Amino acid sequence: MASLDDFLAEATTDGPGSQRRLPGCVLAAYKDGVTHYKSFGVKSLNPSSLCFDEPLSIDTCMWVASCTKLMTGIAALQCVEKGLLTLDDDISTVLPEWKEREVLLGFDEVTGAPLLEKAQGKLSLRMLLTHSSGLGYAFMEPELARYIKYKVERGWVVESELLCPDDPVPLLFHPGTSWKYGLGTDWAGKMVERATGLRLGDFMAQNIWQPLGMTLTSFRLLERPDIQARQAELSVRAADGGVAPHPAPFMPVDTPADHGGGGAYSCPRDFFQVLVACAAGDPKLLSPAGYELLCEPSLPAAAAAQFRETRAAQYEAAEAAAEAMGLRMPIPAPARVSWAPGGMVVAAAGDVPGGRRAGSISWGGLPNLSWVVDRASGVAFLYASQLLPPGDKLTAQVVRQLEAEVYSGKFFEGAVK
Repeated sequence: MASLDDFLAEATTDGPGSQRRLPGCVLAAYKDGVTHYKSFGVKSLNPSSLCFDEPLSIDTCMWVASCTKLMTGIAALQCVEKGLLTLDDDISTVLPEWKEREVLLGFDEVTGAPLLEKAQGKLSLRMLLTHSSGLGYAFMEPELARYIKYKVERGWVVESELLCPDDPVPLLFHPGTSWKYGLGTDWAGKMVERATGLRLGDFMAQNIWQPLGMTLTSFRLLERPDIQARQAELSVRAADGGVAPHPAPFMPVDTPADHGGGGAYSCPRDFFQVLVACAAGDPKLLSPAGYELLCEPSLPAAAAAQFRETRAAQYEAAEAAAEAMGLRMPIPAPARVSWAPGGMVVAAAGDVPGGRRAGSISWGGLPNLSWVVDRASGVAFLYASQLLPPGDKLTAQVVRQLEAEVYSGKFFEGAVK
């Protein structure tokens, strides 16, 4: 790949003999006390949109999707530090509706009724934050989607299969025995609300957003015309490798709840303040011990094994794609990763040559956002876009190149210190 700047300048424009391959993106990085941003491309590819061909900027607002999970993890740990929540007690002490919980085994072949058994063992906040609770996402798990459809046909009301229902759903395994990406962080957000008496967004505004000067972040898009006016629209990867406008919002914009697993809207400048605070250990958010907890590998052995197995196939595909493009920047191997309350964590002895060090946490958001916090190196970086579907291969290679340039210092050439 050419230099990242040159590549992105070319990939985000249509020109003679070239096809736009990315709609646009914002890059942000922090190292040695210096923060630097770069923007490429546009807010919308739709000629009918009011923001068609308008340049992206660091103040362009986006649906940050699962980037929300980091903020919810921080909010939960703030409550732990205040003595309002505990990481390892059963969640039913705060959420009594979870006192009786069940595991989904399958469905009756004749009646179609779900087959359930009583869940064994404790279900904790730590498990919710690390996806070892047994909760899944209906849009990713056909069995859970089938269960919800069965219940809806009998009068149950849900907003969307994307969103966390107001009532408990069956677990997909007994707590702590496996790993499955899902609704745990949404219920962690509900625990913050119960413990504080505040809506999750109001608690975050008081304890995260306002202390860090974040003015363009909210769960409630319809209440924020200033965010709507700055919002980038979604695009989608086309079959020919190009990009096209996405026809509609992916996340329902009128949801009344503050969904801690993926409901926030923000701009790169705002969300990056959270990453910098974590990298620098800013006491506005957590104590030193709190940051240690945020980045502490926390999966039980069986859950850790399942998570690494899940990552293995993704890792092999990513390595093959990188080799085809001539990229040499490695990514953390499956055997070296676990999950912490803040996100995926590189475990001990997992330093990436030329990149993040052991103890780094990372994750992203569904429209191909990706972030890393490396406390050991004092580094953070963010790739922000609004491109579907998730897991875009070209984006993944750009993020790897970004990591290489951040750690080598090339990304900061020309930055004002």
